[in-house]
Amino acid sequence: MRVRNLIAVFAVAMTASAAMAQPYYVRGDFNAWGLTDVMLDAGGGLYTYTLSGLTPGTDSSNLKAADELWTVSAPGSNAVVPVNALGEVNLRFFPQSSWADGWEPSAKARLGMEDSGNFDWEIAGAMNGWAGGDLLTDLGNGLHVGQITIPTPGSYDFKFREQGSWAHSIGDDTGNSAANNNVTTTVPNEIWQFSLDLEGGRWQTTLVPEPASLALLGLGGLMMIRRR
Repeated sequence: MRVRNLIAVFAVAMTASAAMAQPYYVRGDFNAWGLTDVMLDAGGGLYTYTLSGLTPGTDSSNLKAADELWTVSAPGSNAVVPVNALGEVNLRFFPQSSWADGWEPSAKARLGMEDSGNFDWEIAGAMNGWAGGDLLTDLGNGLHVGQITIPTPGSYDFKFREQGSWAHSIGDDTGNSAANNNVTTTVPNEIWQFSLDLEGGRWQTTLVPEPASLALLGLGGLMMIRRR
């Protein structure tokens, strides 16, 4: 029995070790989609890699993070990543395929990137005639956030994009040629917050509560404190 138990423990340990040792690569046009650029396991489900020696202000186009057999990869459509002032592209890969953090994509692996700082981001979609102009505020660390009032209830496709240009855009899987994102409103003049987390490889839309609703929430909180 002891021998069998030891064999079972050893098998489990080997399986866990193999899973932990799963290598991931940055693959794209720059390396003929090969396996030369191995990502670093940074722990906690995060893998990182820096492409260096590039021309500042240009792009590293058509790349993904993936394992050898393409069983896990991100983004679904290819990424086009701006090169920063140091001639680098810093990538962050999260191979987890199911998320419950309220961000999208929620059922796919995510590829994040360090914000190059080369340009600002905006919302272009059906709510503004795909003309852009709704600029997001740069909060640092790759997080860009903005609010839009949508006058008429309905379903609106949109994308995050480089201000004034389609050279860089973020769709539903965060790839540059991904399908549109979507937000659906139910009453006139709803205010929606649009959040783009470049480093996390994710995006989010959230309904902003009306002032009256916030006041009621505050009153409810005060009532709970008084009861305690």
